[in-house]
Amino acid sequence: MVSLEEEPSEIENPQSFELDRFNFELIAANGDLFDCVDMYKQPAFDHPLLKNHTLQLKPSSLPKGMKLGKSKPTSFYGFNDTCPSGTVLVHRARKQDLTKSQLLRNQFRAQAIANVPIPNRNHFAIIENIYGPFYGAYAKMATYKLPDLKADQTSSSTIYLLGDTHVPNNEINVIEAGWQDSQTGNWWVTYNDELPLGYFPKELLPKMQDHAYVIQMGGHVYSPLSVPSPPMGSGHPSNEGRNKAAYFIQVQVVDRWNDLVKLDSQLIETKSDISDYYSVADDHDTFGKDVYVFAYGGAGGF
Repeated sequence: MVSLEEEPSEIENPQSFELDRFNFELIAANGDLFDCVDMYKQPAFDHPLLKNHTLQLKPSSLPKGMKLGKSKPTSFYGFNDTCPSGTVLVHRARKQDLTKSQLLRNQFRAQAIANVPIPNRNHFAIIENIYGPFYGAYAKMATYKLPDLKADQTSSSTIYLLGDTHVPNNEINVIEAGWQDSQTGNWWVTYNDELPLGYFPKELLPKMQDHAYVIQMGGHVYSPLSVPSPPMGSGHPSNEGRNKAAYFIQVQVVDRWNDLVKLDSQLIETKSDISDYYSVADDHDTFGKDVYVFAYGGAGGF
């Protein structure tokens, strides 16, 4: 993602970038190191498809009802300082970070095509709508700290927007968050509804240049074959409701008129690859401020 704020991005191979780009170092509360990089020289622009890309500094259009704020959020990384103006944060990756990054990429590929049987330890409990076009997605989700999660396991709450899934070799385009700028075609990501963090350039998403075809939301987990699968969500199944189970509320999508609209519950399908361990319930169609609500999760142990 092309970054505009002091929000970390990750270098896949730290040896492949010139160190003279890095001129200011920050230390997070957990000891991780970050470098402040000139936003026009950030690693995202080393991608060959972005050779002639022009940095977009702000969205040219917004979904109706969305307003961008001017205040910056308090950092949840606990940095010892702030980056200079005109720079963005890049995580100084360690060997274990690269290993974790590769694991997450493999998990992401597996999860993004939930219709395809995959013989590994990726599991999901999601809602899905395949009746696009979609130009963005929005939801508020409850997240939980899972103390029993091991270092080589992942448990995540996600929003996926997918390009055309009827392509050879499952070569689909997927992003985990965002809405499409109707003028530039780039897919923007905002923080806390109002702060633009950056965008996914349209050049990197050839199967999503016009719109997304599929929306998926819910929980995903990964565990090595030698370890039982971890908890999903809060660790409670969906039938225990919002007081215990993890949930999404105010689930909406951006339509072709750039409006945020409720997902049509008649077009939503629930999916869980091992429903005895992870479940999802979408019978919470409301007409109040929560719009559309669903719960998901499970204790794991598969």
